[in-house]
Amino acid sequence: MGARQRLNSLYLLSILIVSALIGVALQSWGLFIIGALTLIAILVHGGNIRFQSQSGSRARRRR
Repeated sequence: MGARQRLNSLYLLSILIVSALIGVALQSWGLFIIGALTLIAILVHGGNIRFQSQSGSRARRRR
């Protein structure tokens, strides 16, 4: 497993932990799901969670 996959896994695990704490504190599955999806969207939009390596996608575009 590469560094990018490990970092993505760490981000997703931390998202689930934070969302679980929010869901348990408020006793709501709905808020757990909404919180998890919101945090995932924020991190993907910010570039913290990447599905492809940036260098690989740039190399493919040049060819």
